[in-house]
Amino acid sequence: MKLEVFTEILYRLRKQSDKVHALYELDIDLINYSDDHNSVINILLEVYYGKEGSDWIYWYLYERDPVGTIDQATTNDGKPICYDIQSLWEEVEQCRLDNTKEYELPVRLTDEEKLAILNMIKNGKGFTC
Repeated sequence: MKLEVFTEILYRLRKQSDKVHALYELDIDLINYSDDHNSVINILLEVYYGKEGSDWIYWYLYERDPVGTIDQATTNDGKPICYDIQSLWEEVEQCRLDNTKEYELPVRLTDEEKLAILNMIKNGKGFTC
């Protein structure tokens, strides 16, 4: 993928996320409405870049410190990576080339398994702080 296309995709993902967040701040919750759309995007990124590549993209968009003072990514020898869009693109393009694993859809929980988890949450079992 060309860097300019990758940059546009990141821009639009961030823009959409900011819109949903702004609405949430106004007590309008669109998570159930946009969840399927987000799942499609997640699958496409993982199919193209592999699990590691898509993880880097989501870390860059939603978890990293944008100022760059804490929580920055480095290689094993301490070299900074994923510190800007171009370095992220270089890293995920390498992930794409290294990825030999075919994407597999996650196994869905049965209704019984979902109910069991909800009951565990309700009863406070299985969780420790």
